[in-house]
Amino acid sequence: MVSVEERFMIKELRRQGLSLSEIARRTGHDRKTIRAILNGPVVPLVKKRQPKARKLDPFVPYLEKRIGEGVLNGQKLYQELLAIGYEGKDRAVRAFLQPYRPQAQPRATVRFETEPGEQAQVDWGHFGSIDYHGRRRRLYAFVMTLGWSRAMYLEFTVSTDAAWFLRCHLHAFHYLGGVPRQLLHDNLKTAVLERDGEGRVHWNPRYLDFAHYYGFAPRACWPRRAQTKGKVESGIKYVRGNFWPGLHFADLEDLNGQALGWLNNIANRRVHGTTNEVPFARLPQEGLAPLTGKADYDTSLHGYRRSSSDCLVSYEGNFYSVPAAYARQTLLVKETEREELLICTLNGEEVAHHALARGRRQRVVVAEHYHGIFPDPRRWQAEEEKSLKAPRLELSFWDAPVVEVRSLADYEQVAT
Repeated sequence: MVSVEERFMIKELRRQGLSLSEIARRTGHDRKTIRAILNGPVVPLVKKRQPKARKLDPFVPYLEKRIGEGVLNGQKLYQELLAIGYEGKDRAVRAFLQPYRPQAQPRATVRFETEPGEQAQVDWGHFGSIDYHGRRRRLYAFVMTLGWSRAMYLEFTVSTDAAWFLRCHLHAFHYLGGVPRQLLHDNLKTAVLERDGEGRVHWNPRYLDFAHYYGFAPRACWPRRAQTKGKVESGIKYVRGNFWPGLHFADLEDLNGQALGWLNNIANRRVHGTTNEVPFARLPQEGLAPLTGKADYDTSLHGYRRSSSDCLVSYEGNFYSVPAAYARQTLLVKETEREELLICTLNGEEVAHHALARGRRQRVVVAEHYHGIFPDPRRWQAEEEKSLKAPRLELSFWDAPVVEVRSLADYEQVAT
């Protein structure tokens, strides 16, 4: 190809009167090329090529829609395109996304690797809010990542309290197939009550009991050194970038169902960027302590309440009945993961069992709890027959036996 400078020089030589043969001799081009250059412009017109059709082109509207919804993870979009018929490569999808991605700021850090089964890292992430039992609640994601295999567990909750902190640990142990030797996390109050002036950690007693039960050693990051648990931090970023964008779900149960499917089919089956291996392929080599034969730790939320003279216990704004023999006593209440309320004596003997009421100022009453407080046996028999025909749980308060109504004349007779 003849450059623009050569074209200009050839035209200049011709303007000076040199023949085609002499110009060809001096430039080393043949006469046909010299003639074509002299008859053409100095800057040749370049014929614009028609762009070649790409396999990605029919899917561009879909990609633009998902980008508008905040989805910028190339692997996630590639999987979605495969599901709707795309036959191209993932690199074409990543190249399409490149102009839309913000430039990452470089940060230096040191990565610490652990031996198989040695450590898991735990953290919470905040993911907006969700409608739960008729109320708008904050939505959290619990993530546990094994340090060696990078296998991870994900669960969404509407609470980060001590009960759910332990429950999510327990669910993760069952999902991953055992317990690591150490657990590393932030200085959460559900785990770390405080650090003294010398940096010593004062642990939450219930968390220590949980750790002792399952045989792992708890470890807390130094304050303001969250990068110490970078594996799980990366896991939460992965959830935000791959699972969460553009997600649609009906409720918390649906959300956790989709999260489990994502763990089983994508997160733990991908080739991890650091290990270059599939987490599920490495997981059997972790050597976690098995849970076989070990009963699950009791993760119920415990509290104490004093029952009233009308045999009711107040809990979270609602009222629950207890047998008349336990009126006006201090009792142990336990809220279970199955949304049940167990009412026990201080020795742990269960005296009442109710489904948790939703809403406020509701009464959940079992009529049989009032057995024996009526002076008229015939009246009690009638009330007992009535209660046997009604459901045993979540009865209206007014289905319980009521206090007997007497005439004022009866009291005047006693007074005289």
